[in-house]
Amino acid sequence: MEIAAVLRIALLPLLVTPLVAQWSQVTTASNPGQVRDGAMAFHNNSGNTVLFGGWPAQNTTWLYDGTNWVNASPPTTPPARRENAMASDFARGVVVMFGGGGGLSDTWEWNGADWTNMATAVSPPGRQGHVMAYDLARGVTVLFGGTTNPNAPAELSDTWEWNGTTWTQVATANAPFETSYSCMCYDINRGVCVLTGGTSLFGAPDQATWEYDGINWVNRTASVGPGPSAIPGLGVQNAKMVYDSARGVSMLYGGRTPNGAFSTDTFEYDGTAWTIVASGTPSSRTRNMMAFDVNRGAPVIYGGLTGNFQTWFLETWEYSATVSASYTVFGSGCAGTSGVPSNSVSALPVLGTTMVIDIGNMPAPELMVMVLGLGIVSPPVGLGFLGAPGCLAHVTPDVLQLISGAAGSASFSMAVPSTPALAGYELHTQAIVVDVGANGFGGVVSDAATATVGL
Repeated sequence: MEIAAVLRIALLPLLVTPLVAQWSQVTTASNPGQVRDGAMAFHNNSGNTVLFGGWPAQNTTWLYDGTNWVNASPPTTPPARRENAMASDFARGVVVMFGGGGGLSDTWEWNGADWTNMATAVSPPGRQGHVMAYDLARGVTVLFGGTTNPNAPAELSDTWEWNGTTWTQVATANAPFETSYSCMCYDINRGVCVLTGGTSLFGAPDQATWEYDGINWVNRTASVGPGPSAIPGLGVQNAKMVYDSARGVSMLYGGRTPNGAFSTDTFEYDGTAWTIVASGTPSSRTRNMMAFDVNRGAPVIYGGLTGNFQTWFLETWEYSATVSASYTVFGSGCAGTSGVPSNSVSALPVLGTTMVIDIGNMPAPELMVMVLGLGIVSPPVGLGFLGAPGCLAHVTPDVLQLISGAAGSASFSMAVPSTPALAGYELHTQAIVVDVGANGFGGVVSDAATATVGL
């Protein structure tokens, strides 16, 4: 198996170094214009984020590929709508959309090229302000709550599931109090839908965190603490939440409190507690759209407007790692017939590029074994028992590759995958250089180094 594949498969589950990330605005050549109260979801087959609907009621399908927005202009277009909801059905390769303002109760699916109206014998009642998420383990799209009248108290607290053919209502023993304009995503690691925020019949949202496992809703607030809030004690409505699979957390941005404050905070929820990870950027706004780009490992925000509804935002934002690539030498090598082998890098481990490590001071026939350690650095191990006194192994031998060189040096090249989740992770290196005349082992080692994958 090639080294890049080894890195992709082995590194992610073994290392737990947290990513350092922040919101960054993306400059695009075009954009969807003034949009609020639409819906966004990522279509995994095409690799595009899909935006549909919004206020005033719109029926334009916009696609974002990480660089620019494009008006898809598909052959079939659903009726205009706002306050609709969408979710990505990864198993079937479609984006599912349901409902919207005006009592719409239609189900549509986007396959990357066109929309299909999924006529169903049974359907949830028409609604707006509802939430949807795709349950990957059970292969169904989950719908919860909403309202038939945004100017009256929220009254819908029903749970429905769509399997691609049929809608089925799930009778749960409990249901969240915040029944409309809440936010929800599916936690892949723990196999539950996570919901927080919104409005209810009982007044101000109470910062509860709910989880749905396909059978029942469970109020987790007592164990995880109060949910995100712009003002302590008051929950948020119209916040946006996605599951960040690169970081393994549910991620929430923004929201409005009942007293009119608009949050610029970004929170993460790992099933144990909510943690604020960013504040102030993007600037205060409401009714924006948000989705998670799985291919690039980046939450994406578009649009919305200021709390007084006076200024529209035609901005695209992404939350991404800011880790810089580095190569830090540590430990010590041992001398052979050409001195101590040196360990340096001529091309850093940047996502989507090739890292090049150079080993020098090698005797003929310039042959070495590059040792890659995928775990933490352990205390050095003396190699005297192998016949190499004074030589220390600083790296666990998780991956070995034989390399030949010339003129006293050799280079090891490794293609670094473009997978965003790898940013910030560490790979440890050390070379075993063949040196028949050096000792009974017939080899010496270079000093070691830690390669940090960056952008």
